Order: sequence, then C-alpha cells, then structure tokens
Amino acid sequence: MTLRRLLLLLLLSGIAPAAAAQQTPAEVSVASTATKSAGALDAETKCLALSVYWEGKSETREGQLAVAHTVLNRTRHLDFPNTICGVVAQKSGGRKSVCQFSWWCDGKRDEPQDDENWQDAVDVARATMQAEAADPTGGALYFHSSRIKPPAWAVKRKRLARIGDHIFYR
Repeated sequence: MTLRRLLLLLLLSGIAPAAAAQQTPAEVSVASTATKSAGALDAETKCLALSVYWEGKSETREGQLAVAHTVLNRTRHLDFPNTICGVVAQKSGGRKSVCQFSWWCDGKRDEPQDDENWQDAVDVARATMQAEAADPTGGALYFHSSRIKPPAWAVKRKRLARIGDHIFYR
C-alpha cells in the first residue's frame, strides 16, 4: 500500500483528526513555531505576530500596527485569501518562489530570535485582531520598505501613508 493511499484511508476513516486535514501547510508550519515568552497562540495570531516581527520589528508601535492592519485588510478583500495565514503565505502573481511577504520564503528560519521584539509583535497582533487599535494606514493593502526603489506594482496603487520605514498603498 502506498503512503498516499494510507494517508487517504486514515483521513476517510476518521482516524486522523479532521482539524489537521483542514490546516493549510502555512498553518501547520506556523503552528510549530516556538512562541518563546508569548504563551500559547493560535495559528492566526502567530501568523500575524510573525509578520509584524519580521516586517516591522525595528518600527515604532505605529509602524507595527500599520503592518498588522495591512495583513488584516487583505483578509477582508476579495483579491486575497480570507485568513491571516493564507495572506501571509500567498505567493505573488502565481509565481512559486516569490512571496507577498519576503520573510515567508527567504529560506531562513522563521522562529523569532529576540524575546522582547517577539512579545511586542504578539501584543500588536492581539491588539489589532481584537480591534483595540485603529488602522494608521487608512485601509492599506500593500506596503514596501522606503529603502528600496518602489516596485512596479506601486505605480498602479494609491499611496496612503509613509509610516516609519514603510510606504503604504491601496
């Protein structure tokens, strides 16, 4: 019996947990990430906190909130997946090796290395998800570092704000 058939039989027989069968690879990967001092986190909170950590750990709280809100804004837009983990793991324009968020597919370990910055990222993720913090971007769906030449997609988008080292667009 092939491994593929065995897995299929396990899933159909109910031996394998249904929740595991429904998780995306992104959720499984993120769910296994160590949370350090942040305590237990659900997959969606981890995905958002990891995005805040890797995209905005050197930013002020406002800059981190801007990153978090951009991810959440995408979950509410028809052009993007409707889950945080889906947004974070989404590939760019169907290209397998290019990710929407560079940290996701840069080939490096995604586990946070700095407890203080990680805890800040978790706090920002939770505040954003619980609607405790206003969106400083005004509804951004895209951002890039101000340190790089604007990407080709930026020309077609409305610039909303510059917050810290990021420029935000809709």
